[in-house]
Amino acid sequence: MTARIHVILTTHTTRHLRRSLLGVATQRRMADEIVVTCDNDLADIAEVVSGLSRELDRRIVLVQRPNMGQCRVGQARNNGVRALVALGASAGDRVVYFDGDCCPAVDVLTVHEQRGAFADVLVGFRIDLTPEQTDAFDEASVLRGGPPVTPDAEQMWDLARRDRRYKRQVMFRRVGLTKRHKPKILSAHFSVRMESVLKVNGFDEEFMGWGQEDDDLGRRLYDSGATPGVVVREAVVYHQWHPTRAPERWSSSAGVERFRSNLPWRCERGIENPLDQSAPVVRVFEKGDVAESLVLGSAVGSAVGSAVGAASQVRA
Repeated sequence: MTARIHVILTTHTTRHLRRSLLGVATQRRMADEIVVTCDNDLADIAEVVSGLSRELDRRIVLVQRPNMGQCRVGQARNNGVRALVALGASAGDRVVYFDGDCCPAVDVLTVHEQRGAFADVLVGFRIDLTPEQTDAFDEASVLRGGPPVTPDAEQMWDLARRDRRYKRQVMFRRVGLTKRHKPKILSAHFSVRMESVLKVNGFDEEFMGWGQEDDDLGRRLYDSGATPGVVVREAVVYHQWHPTRAPERWSSSAGVERFRSNLPWRCERGIENPLDQSAPVVRVFEKGDVAESLVLGSAVGSAVGSAVGAASQVRA
């Protein structure tokens, strides 16, 4: 059976969400499922999802639960996977992750599908748009299959340079000459086989605030035996400008101390056994209306457990 490819787009705001969803929903290789998952239950996010579902006549899944009083972006991403399992995703499928401010070029899912045949994890990156480029974002061009902006030579050169560096790191991994989390996964754009992300139990939900949850996931995936590939230059993603929550120094990020711990490759609190939260609600929008609704509860936990078992059999 041909593996399906799903998108999980994570957000806590409507800022740039419509534009990013336009890029996801108009891919040349259409996603089998598009999931928008949130670290809150704001109604205006649902309005954007509903409106775009109606405008483009696309099925879009929305996963929401109330904010838990702290940033839990890893849990929001895990809720997206749990929703996919509840909706019938299988261990052999591939999940492509984007942040809600990242608009993929029209052929990004094609690249992940084709290159995903040779690697468990595909490491991507993004072009950081300037404020001026973000203001000039061309939705009509995206709808026609074109880029939202024209990147400058320096932006493209940076992608090419990073692509070469990451590919060297893949080679160095084979002889144990690179850090365990390299090439680094950027949570804003990467993909992974469902079996691989289930095997490590997804993002470690004990990472709170901004930073290191993606470094941790990459290290655990690689330690579990997942093989990396690099699509930095091939799969172009446009990151729209906004004020950042990132600290100036990596060492000042919230998750540094936990990342420096010697943790096992399967986290305790993840897709299975999540941190306590209000039960996430999944709404499936078709033509702008809610066609199906369900609550992620204990029954979904059983389904995830079955999917993990299936993933283990696939890996064996």
